[in-house]
Amino acid sequence: MKTKGIAYTIFYFIGLFLLFGCKKQDVSPLPELIQAEALMFNNPDSALHILKTMPIPSARNKKQHALWCLLTTQAQFKLCLPFQSDSLIRIAYDYYRHTDNARRKAMSALYMGNVNYELKHITKAMNYFLEAKANIEKINNYKLGYLVMSSLGNLYVYRNLTDYALEAFQEAYDYAVKDSCKRYEMTTLQDFGRTYSVRGEYERAIQSYNQAIQIRDSIHETFNSLESELADVYFALGNYEKALDLEKRAIKNNIAPDYYGIGETFLCLEEYDSAYYYLKKALHTSNVYTLAGVYEALLSLSQQPTYRQYMTDFCDSLLFYQDSIYALDKSETIIAYKEKYEHQKLAHRNQQLEFQTARWFLLSIIAVLCLIGVITYFYIYRKTMLYRKKEDLNRLTAQLNKNQRLMARNNIYIAELEKRIAENKEVAEQLEEQRETLAFLREENQTLQQKNAHLQTEITSYKSTNGATTITEAFNQLQLEKDQLSALLIETHPYLTALHQHPICLSNADRNQICQLADTIYTGFRQRLLTSIPSLSEYEVLLCCLIKLHFSVSEIATLLAISPASVSTSKSRLKKKIYTQLKLSDEKRSFDTWIWEY
Repeated sequence: MKTKGIAYTIFYFIGLFLLFGCKKQDVSPLPELIQAEALMFNNPDSALHILKTMPIPSARNKKQHALWCLLTTQAQFKLCLPFQSDSLIRIAYDYYRHTDNARRKAMSALYMGNVNYELKHITKAMNYFLEAKANIEKINNYKLGYLVMSSLGNLYVYRNLTDYALEAFQEAYDYAVKDSCKRYEMTTLQDFGRTYSVRGEYERAIQSYNQAIQIRDSIHETFNSLESELADVYFALGNYEKALDLEKRAIKNNIAPDYYGIGETFLCLEEYDSAYYYLKKALHTSNVYTLAGVYEALLSLSQQPTYRQYMTDFCDSLLFYQDSIYALDKSETIIAYKEKYEHQKLAHRNQQLEFQTARWFLLSIIAVLCLIGVITYFYIYRKTMLYRKKEDLNRLTAQLNKNQRLMARNNIYIAELEKRIAENKEVAEQLEEQRETLAFLREENQTLQQKNAHLQTEITSYKSTNGATTITEAFNQLQLEKDQLSALLIETHPYLTALHQHPICLSNADRNQICQLADTIYTGFRQRLLTSIPSLSEYEVLLCCLIKLHFSVSEIATLLAISPASVSTSKSRLKKKIYTQLKLSDEKRSFDTWIWEY
């Protein structure tokens, strides 16, 4: 019972572990996260402020923590803040990719791609963008669809994959139109202009830029880079006057690239003084790439006699910034390789940790299963042993009770035989047979007593025998009481008592009554007898019934109106017939005893 209780306890706790371990938590986002997401589209700076000032959700609350990481990365990207790694957005990505939320999966993959693009992991960025695209196709979020396709298109166009870029920008433009967002339509047309410029299709580029400018003017946006990029197209076509006009309109931004562009245009128009003026203003920047381009233009300008005196300075400055660019590119390459190495090292370490965790988890599962197996084995073994013990106990008890019942019945037969021998009611042959039977019954009782003593010793060696043997003992007690009741009924029945005291020749009615009494007292005696030996005659059945009802040979002779010798002869023939058909051995037990026990 103790082992059984332990097994049930273990199964109970395993069930609880599986139940609570597989239970999903459906927690609503924190109010600060909801507010930050609402401000993200138009006021990313305010959204970032909320995210930075709120308590960072615990990493144990994976859903809230993942959303905070996603929104923080989104705000930083919208504000063009630099990224050192993708560790923050990776938390959100690793969480959402295992959920059914297609929108969050697409957003996390999008910004995972944007961050990796900023880190110059171009191949990884493209894979994340494509993953975001696959998730966008499952939902109807047009803004998110535009952002995904626009990012993918920009990656393609700057890698000179213009055919793929045009397809991506067309999908982005369709999303922008469906969303009725003019700003998105404007920026997509600008992307079309850039793509056509890379392809050398300048007329289509000019058309796209002009459409973008029209939309910008209709929504009153301050977006002067359109004129600057359109000026580059006209510059490439050699239309320097148109390019200069557009650059003067874009100069409102007062940034170095604009001064650089207008300076180059003046240089091409051979207006050297204006070119020198704007190129010198373009030097007020920290971008080494812009500075190298400006000094290259100034070196070209120094070919003119007026500015030839500056040629040496311009050449030295150009070489300096070209060396800086080379060193910067080299350091970026080294950093990229180092980051790749560190990332691979970290990935390898994570794989080892995951492998060790999985190994320990597997070993724990195996240990638990082995423990359950051992407990189950011992439980089944104990149940089996208890069952076998119970079976053995029942068998021994049944045998003991059977022997006791046989002894009680033998005692009845012994008393009957002793009475007949004392009264000398039988003929000489029958008396000798009955003496032999009496001796046999006494010997059998003595043997049964010895067996019972041995059985009783075996039974007492078992524990808790009372409950196991109750049914068997009750059954045997009923059998014993039935035998005693049958014997008492034969002794006290008025009709049988009268025949024993004053035997008379039986009529047909009396014979039928004798057979019916045998059937009643011994539950279908004739039917059972005829079923076992169908060839018995009516006379033989009547003779068996008289023996069953304990009539002596002399009494049977009177009842059947024949001599005792004829009765003995009939019994001998009947015994031989029955023993032959039932294949019984001719033992010491008399025929009367066999009939009484049948």
